[in-house]
Amino acid sequence: MNFSKRAFLYILRKKWITLGLFLLNFTVAVFLVSSFGVLNASKMLSKDIRTSLGAAFYIRAKTEISLNGSGETEVIKSGVNIAQSSIDEIMKIGEIACYNPVNYGFAKSDGIRFIPGEGHSPESDMGAVTALRFSALAPDFADKTIELTSGDHITGSDRGKILVSEQLASLNHLSVGDFVTLTHAKLGETDGEYVDEIPVKTAFVKVKVAGIYRLNAEDTAPKPTAGLAENVIYASIDVLNELKESEAGIYTGEVGFFIADPSELDEIIRQVESLKSIDWLAHFIRANDFQYSQIADDMIALGGLTKTLLVCVSAVGAAALVLILTLCVRGRMHEAGILLAAGISKREILAQFLLEALFLTVLALIFSHVVSLGVSGLLERGLFGETPELLSAKALNSGTDRGGYMKLGGEKILLIYLCQTVAVAASTILSSVAIMRLKPKEILSEMS
Repeated sequence: MNFSKRAFLYILRKKWITLGLFLLNFTVAVFLVSSFGVLNASKMLSKDIRTSLGAAFYIRAKTEISLNGSGETEVIKSGVNIAQSSIDEIMKIGEIACYNPVNYGFAKSDGIRFIPGEGHSPESDMGAVTALRFSALAPDFADKTIELTSGDHITGSDRGKILVSEQLASLNHLSVGDFVTLTHAKLGETDGEYVDEIPVKTAFVKVKVAGIYRLNAEDTAPKPTAGLAENVIYASIDVLNELKESEAGIYTGEVGFFIADPSELDEIIRQVESLKSIDWLAHFIRANDFQYSQIADDMIALGGLTKTLLVCVSAVGAAALVLILTLCVRGRMHEAGILLAAGISKREILAQFLLEALFLTVLALIFSHVVSLGVSGLLERGLFGETPELLSAKALNSGTDRGGYMKLGGEKILLIYLCQTVAVAASTILSSVAIMRLKPKEILSEMS
């Protein structure tokens, strides 16, 4: 009788031992897959928390405060001047999701009467223009100071589009989809009166009202017409270019760079500050990690705790498996002695023991895989609840659902199963070697 037949007959004959080893392998496999699933979930959840918060850094002009000849405090601001080539260079650093350059200017229109401010006159009837690529990323929108109530935000692919306030739209009977023509302007002051320093109009652009926004904060400070928040026009980046108030590819306002993962913010800023194409004597970087720093330590601690628990579970499970297998194999010392006395080679006996252990292990792993899917689902609902769905909806870099947070890839599961199989095989071989070193008479005498 060959060793494979003896192995299967032993499995069928020793039902309780077979069942015990099967359940042991089954339990250890489920615990290992579930534990690694929790570790995987904690990593993904940590990344999605960071992604949902996001981070940004802004390149701005430096300001200097000094005293003028009259002894009054004077703020001197150096102009931001960042070329598209520098932005392209920055975008190659790390995982920057998008950039949002800003240009500022003024505009008039025969189709728009602006809300009167301090010292209002037909000459000063103008509004401030903030031209950018993504209006939703403008600080006022991001901080909820203003909120889009109808229409769509301006995006990087838009051309000739603007957003106006509810007050301005109501005064001029404007609605989403309407077209108006803007012309260039420049606010100045002469003899205490606000004037337009561009009296002759040579540049015009036809724009479409893409959206209307509401102001959530009231500013009662006296300001000229162009300084009122209600008169601010958010425009696509090309509008001021068409009005000859800015140059394509050159940005004189701040430039914001938005990062999906705040943990990379410091390293990306370090690399950006090493670029030679930007005059850092006139510019500086302001970072905003959107409150990530407040929870970073807790997230790191949670990741360390999860890893520690995983190591403990894996070690205890592996130790229990090896111990039980060792006891089972050494408990068969009498059987090994009889087989050796009957002329069966030590190699065949070892192959029999190994085949029995591996057969039960593989069978247990197959059943445990099905059960592990259900256990992972229960653990995910119990541990994380609706958190993954909420974070997925808020993620800055993705609007798609990841799927199960605890779901492991096929390669990871196979690696876990392979490690368990190797552990079973190694413990079986090592336990059997201690028996195989003895002669049949020595084995039988020890049993007696």
